[in-house]
Amino acid sequence: MDDLHLAIEAAKAGGAIVAEYFGSSPDPSYKGKFDPVTAVDQAAEEAIVATISEERPDDGILAEEGGGSASIKTPSIETLPNDGQSIGRHWLIDPLDGTVNFVHSIPQVAVSVALYEGDSALVGVVYDPLRDELFTAVADEGSRLNGHVISVSAEAELERSVVATGFPYDHDIHADDLSVVVREMLRRVNGIRRFGSAALDLAWVAAGRYEGYWELGIAPWDGAAGMLLVREAGGLVTDPFGRESTPHRGLIVASNSSIHDEFRTIVESWMPMRLVDP
Repeated sequence: MDDLHLAIEAAKAGGAIVAEYFGSSPDPSYKGKFDPVTAVDQAAEEAIVATISEERPDDGILAEEGGGSASIKTPSIETLPNDGQSIGRHWLIDPLDGTVNFVHSIPQVAVSVALYEGDSALVGVVYDPLRDELFTAVADEGSRLNGHVISVSAEAELERSVVATGFPYDHDIHADDLSVVVREMLRRVNGIRRFGSAALDLAWVAAGRYEGYWELGIAPWDGAAGMLLVREAGGLVTDPFGRESTPHRGLIVASNSSIHDEFRTIVESWMPMRLVDP
């Protein structure tokens, strides 16, 4: 089985569990003040890891709930890992991106599975099990939604653009700082959406539904697949300083090429520098 089909099989195995229990009012535990985890997160991760490990026993696996052969701590907005070069060939898995939505029966959740060699993305899959939308990308082969080629939006005006964002789980500590960027962005764009699933936000940028997405302090497994989807759909993914972004850095500005410089400059200009190590 090739890497893409293995990623699809793994994502659908996890997605089947997420879909089965959606709306079941799970009783979560909390990894942090605002960071829930449910038995469904854990069961979906076990299914994904088992699927991949059976076919690729020598690959590393970085999974959100710690079910892989290696693990890394979810970065806070103050401590962001800079790269994944020392990790080698590894899978990054978020078995249920949008756990807060899941707990509240909000139908905006996804499974994210990506394969990297160091910081180079090879395969990315984001699966929305509630809409049965499968976003896939292979390096240098483009992005697809349910098998059909997709591309980023052609909108060239930022003021006509709808963009998305997300906030880290320590948002209470940095609420004033994070709100500055949102305030300035609201003055420049048509609208901002915050739906609570970074993987789907990036997939929707790749599909042209959003013109852009930014987030500061994103976990590696949240953005790993979506970043490849955007790039293979013709978009750009950088950090706020214009450098190529990687999952292990945690700073993402994604959009089409027409608005990217203006879009990311707003984030760069109003992002409090004390929050990040550029």
